[in-house]
Amino acid sequence: MRTKARSLLLSLGLTLFAASFSHATTNQFRGVNWADPRDNFQTGVIYLSGLTSSDNNASAKIVAERVVGQFVSKLGTNSVRLPINEATASTGWNMYTGVIDVALTKGRVILCYWGPAHGAAPPNMTSWWTMWSTVVAKYGTNKNFYIEIYNEPNMYNKTTLSNLYAEWLQKFPSFPQERIILDGTGMAQNVPEIGSDSRFNKCLLAVHDYSMWSAETNTEAQWSAHLRSEVGSYSDRTVATEWGGPMSTGSKNGITYQPQDYANTSASASYFVKYIRGMTEQLRTWKMGSFYWAGLKDNDWYSLMKKTGTGANIDLTVANPSGLARVQYSWFDTLSGVDRSGSLVKPPLLVYDGARKVLRVEFDGATNARASVRVSRPDGELVQSGLVADHAGSIDVSDLPAGMYLANLEIDGKSAGSEKILIGK
Repeated sequence: MRTKARSLLLSLGLTLFAASFSHATTNQFRGVNWADPRDNFQTGVIYLSGLTSSDNNASAKIVAERVVGQFVSKLGTNSVRLPINEATASTGWNMYTGVIDVALTKGRVILCYWGPAHGAAPPNMTSWWTMWSTVVAKYGTNKNFYIEIYNEPNMYNKTTLSNLYAEWLQKFPSFPQERIILDGTGMAQNVPEIGSDSRFNKCLLAVHDYSMWSAETNTEAQWSAHLRSEVGSYSDRTVATEWGGPMSTGSKNGITYQPQDYANTSASASYFVKYIRGMTEQLRTWKMGSFYWAGLKDNDWYSLMKKTGTGANIDLTVANPSGLARVQYSWFDTLSGVDRSGSLVKPPLLVYDGARKVLRVEFDGATNARASVRVSRPDGELVQSGLVADHAGSIDVSDLPAGMYLANLEIDGKSAGSEKILIGK
């Protein structure tokens, strides 16, 4: 990859418009969960971190613009996973559509059902079906909108769950099956039990994996193997819609843990570190899309971001830069140049100089070549372009607002790849 310009970096693919779907990998999803600080298992309306019962559609849009916007600009996401329940789709629907509408302007949205509690089925199936009818009627034609029918359906056995999924497909035949995600049985741990059912061949599958689910797993390699055991041969259409570990100080089993260093590769590293490193290695190997738990959940030591302020003044900061680096690593095509601060360091050939805020093209022995650089926002909007002759030129991007961008490179009129750049303040 370092010898010729045409074998530049793997495309980072931050453009958000939908492409035709095929089951090969699922790394079109680079996401995080946005959660209710009480957790998403609620009988009443779900209020995501930053929202309250006093919010309406307009104020919810403002909060979503701040939160999801900073997921994109500070983490590099292109997807967000949101919860739904019966009350939120009825009494809270006007408020909640403000959140979803804004999130869809910034990438993909997975809307997933949470029951009233772990192990509790919907209290009223008529209300449950009405909820999904409301959702599908509103967003069914949006190509960036996905549905995860049931979060961690551990109250159902394989047969009952499979039949429930099949009934869902029958009730909503117009909703594209390639935008439907089905959790494995249990706590979304047994993917093959659902993936092997031919009725769901067009659907995506979901897996969850957490460090508390395997007390005997003590190395990075064992954690990678643990995830492989849950997914089986279905990695090509599986998305890890939940996985995560501590990002700040917290306690477990009476022991207080300080913030973890996820760059630590020593044998003495904590089991949290080995879990995160093993999980991210396997996700990257598979090119599997994922949604870290949680991108934002107030007062949760797993939350990747911490929130200050309210409404239009919400500001998010990365809780653990080494954790962010591993999350970005897991997204496969964002490996190039991620350092422990979560920023991007110098990749080969297409170089972003963060100090001078310029993009420079470095040829490897080539002469008289002509490079064209186009800089776009994550939503695909072109914001800057320019030509670079031979290896002496650069593109000044200092006038661009802070955030995440995609720089596309052409050499002599032919695509040579693209690179994500993170422009600081």
